Amino acid sequence: MKATDVRILPAVDPGESYIEPSFVLVETTVDDQGATVTSIDHVSATAGKNWAVRALGYSVPLSHPAAREWAVAYAASHDVPVVYERDESA
Repeated sequence: MKATDVRILPAVDPGESYIEPSFVLVETTVDDQGATVTSIDHVSATAGKNWAVRALGYSVPLSHPAAREWAVAYAASHDVPVVYERDESA
């Protein structure tokens, strides 16, 4: 899969459900010291309607655009069709 084939969508609000069986989630926030940190997870559905979450990075000091670019490259190389993103660093 090419990076241009990966769809980038806003992350859903708490309480809502994702519909894709496999996706990458990128969430960027500001930590207690004011630094931008990002968490990146590969999420996939399992039998029994459960989710398997593979942490690819937790509180990584990356800007959101850099993290999104990395996540899209990862998704493309692992045939994951969607990257969801949430940027709360602004």
